[in-house]
Amino acid sequence: MDYLFETKNGLVSVYVSGSSVRVRMGTNSNSFQLEDLIKMEHRSLDTNSLQSVTMKDGSVLKYLKVRNEIFFHWKGEIWSGKLAERSYEGAGQTSPEIKSPMPGKVVQISTEVGKEHKQGETLLILEAMKMENAVKAPYPCRVEEIRKLQGDLVQQDEVLIILHRIDSEKT
Repeated sequence: MDYLFETKNGLVSVYVSGSSVRVRMGTNSNSFQLEDLIKMEHRSLDTNSLQSVTMKDGSVLKYLKVRNEIFFHWKGEIWSGKLAERSYEGAGQTSPEIKSPMPGKVVQISTEVGKEHKQGETLLILEAMKMENAVKAPYPCRVEEIRKLQGDLVQQDEVLIILHRIDSEKT
């Protein structure tokens, strides 16, 4: 799972794969293994309730997710992070097909057939792993075809939108 948090100190990227965690902030990156830190996790089935983790040093980390924000309490300190919207622009992409970067659900379509977009404008929002991911225009374009509807489940690399590049027409 890949998370992006907005914090007071800037954006923090957290990548979790099995028990491996990589935290990246700016140019700094740290990796660690969860089993080196965690003794026991007390998980409630209700993901909206207070969760806790007992660390190997005996301290207890408590956390609560409220909508797109997570609050942590550990060793007398409180932190919070706002899950940030990830964006996928397909930098350098020249294909007219905008494909799903991951399996997920289309939660918002922010365009319509015939609408023109500047590079970086949001075309649709895809929800995956409880995070909203903005799929953005990779270049100035006009929407030729929208192949998905709001609420559709999509697989990775499934075509979502067909674009027509318009920057070469403006010479």
